[in-house]
Amino acid sequence: MKKPIILSLYFAICIVFNTGWLKQSASAFERFNDVYCQSEFEDKDICNVSFHRKFMSANLVKSGTNIRIPYSSIYRWSYENSTLRKRKGIFSTRLEHIHLFTILHRDVDLGTRKILIIDFDDIDYVPPMKSLLDDILPQSNSKDSHN
Repeated sequence: MKKPIILSLYFAICIVFNTGWLKQSASAFERFNDVYCQSEFEDKDICNVSFHRKFMSANLVKSGTNIRIPYSSIYRWSYENSTLRKRKGIFSTRLEHIHLFTILHRDVDLGTRKILIIDFDDIDYVPPMKSLLDDILPQSNSKDSHN
């Protein structure tokens, strides 16, 4: 008599964990490690960018600065990709592909305009980052209308 109850409890637990009822959704938390960031007067620095439910953050590794941007303060973002020709030696060059995200936002306390530039060369980061930013504010509608 107890075996069917234990078995159904086991299956119920498996269903809960496999369907993600207890997991955080992918759009609620996503992390991009070892990208390069530049914000305002900071130098270009290696950083880790995280997307949470209500805000995104960029943790600049060398300076130890953590930039927290509420989604409601983002008024425009853009994506650009380009190929740079870098000199490898005297007669040889190599091509480096760069993916660049520019995020314009307002400082919550002061109301001033700020910018965060994220660049990286890993193509695998592009679709999820574009999708997350598009969920926050669609790129086609991300005009500077919140002056």
